[in-house]
Amino acid sequence: MHKASAISILLIAGAISAGLSGCRYSHGSHDRDNSSASDGGSDSGAIHISKMGGDIHVGDVGSYAKVKSMGGTIAIDHATGPIDASTMGGGISIGHASGAIKASTMGGDITARMVGDSSSERDVELTSHGGTITLTVPKDFPMDVRIVLAYTKNAPRTYEIIDHIGLQQQESPDWDNSLGSPRKYIRAAGRVGSGLNHVVIKTTNGDVILKQE
Repeated sequence: MHKASAISILLIAGAISAGLSGCRYSHGSHDRDNSSASDGGSDSGAIHISKMGGDIHVGDVGSYAKVKSMGGTIAIDHATGPIDASTMGGGISIGHASGAIKASTMGGDITARMVGDSSSERDVELTSHGGTITLTVPKDFPMDVRIVLAYTKNAPRTYEIIDHIGLQQQESPDWDNSLGSPRKYIRAAGRVGSGLNHVVIKTTNGDVILKQE
C-alpha cells in the first residue's frame, strides 16, 4: 500500500472515531450535549445525559433522568421522577427527589434527599467504591434497609454506619481476602413501617449516614 493511501485511511478512521465519541443515547424527550458543563433541566418529560468526561449539573427533571459521566461530578437539584445516575469518578448530589433513586460512583461521596409523599413506592440504591454515602428520607418513609460498609486493612481511618432508626449492626470478625485488599464488613439492617421501599446502600472506605427529617 502506498504511503499516501495509508495516511488517508488513518485520517478517515480518526474522523469516524471522533464522531462516535460525541454520540449520545436518548431516553424520553430531552437530550443534552456531551460538551456542556451545565446541562440545565426540564420541568416535564425525561432527559438522558451521557458525557465522556466532565461535571454534569441538572436543574429540574420531570418524569425521568438517566445521567452518566465517564469522569466527573453529577448534581441534580430537583426530580419528580426516577433518577439513574452513574459516574466513573466523582461525587453525586441529589437535592430533592420524589421518585426512585439509583446512583453509583467508582470513587466519591453520594448525597441524596427523598421528599414528598411516602405512600408511593420508590426504591433507593446507592453504591460507592470509595466514599461516604448520606441519605435523608421523610420521617414517615416506610422502608426495608440493607447497608454494607466495607473497609480495607490499609484504610486511613475507621468508618461507621450512623442512623437514627435503630438498625441492627454486625461487623465481620475476620479479614476477607477474596477481592485483593483484605477487608472487613459492617452490615446493618432494619425496617421502618411497612417496609414498602427497598433501600440498599453499599460503600467501601466511607461512612454511611441515614437520616430522617
